[in-house]
Amino acid sequence: MRDARIPARRVGDSRATLAAEAGITVFRVGFERWVDPGEQRPMPVLMREALQELRAVTAA
Repeated sequence: MRDARIPARRVGDSRATLAAEAGITVFRVGFERWVDPGEQRPMPVLMREALQELRAVTAA
C-alpha cells in the first residue's frame, strides 16, 4: 500500500519503492542493534547511525 503523499510529490513508483525499502532497512538495522544485549545507546542514535552508513554506501 502506497502512501498518498508520494504521488503528490511526483515521485515515480520505482523511486517510491526504493525510498520505502531503504527506510525499512534503516529501521531494521537500527532495531537489530538496539536489541543486542550489549548495546546501551538509545534507538534514535542507532537509527541515525544506520542512515549515515546507508548514505556512505550509496555515495560511493
